[in-house]
Amino acid sequence: MRFRSVIGAASLCAGMALTVSASGETAVAVHPVKGVLILDETAYRLDGASLPHPDALCKANSGTWRCGETAWTALQNHVMSGRGDCRPLVSLSASTSTTDSLPAECTLNGASLNTWLVRYGWALADDSPAAPFQEEEMQAQQEALGIWRDGFMPPSEWRAAASSECNVCSARHESIVRSKEKRQQASGSQNAD
Repeated sequence: MRFRSVIGAASLCAGMALTVSASGETAVAVHPVKGVLILDETAYRLDGASLPHPDALCKANSGTWRCGETAWTALQNHVMSGRGDCRPLVSLSASTSTTDSLPAECTLNGASLNTWLVRYGWALADDSPAAPFQEEEMQAQQEALGIWRDGFMPPSEWRAAASSECNVCSARHESIVRSKEKRQQASGSQNAD
């Protein structure tokens, strides 16, 4: 898919969807207020990367600035520069309607869009010990890139909390724990005989 802008950056300011047309039939819609990208009528949320709300203001050493709008504009400009695709990550509880969004790893010219957003300071890594992109966020912060410029410190409510939904990793972990417990119980009952 080749991205190019159809609606200008003014739509970001108005909180409307920005539609980006891909070469051929597929259109990509960037919905800043919903925090999703829509490809082929499927809404995707960038897994592990949380952009600020488009109306968010950031406080920095030099004052307040429109960091949310700026971050979403950076995403819009970046997706216009190449060929993209989104690969949904398996969710055991997610719906595929456009009102819900699937967690996804999206790529642009073969490189992770999720990683790019965090590495260049336009998104925060999710707030969990095992969240991806922690190192990229630290690099962006150290280099004062994107929203990290000029002493920015994010409010805690901006950072996405670890999802309580059952996902593949937690389901697999629970399965491993149950299997281990069963083996321990079985070996304990055999030793008692």
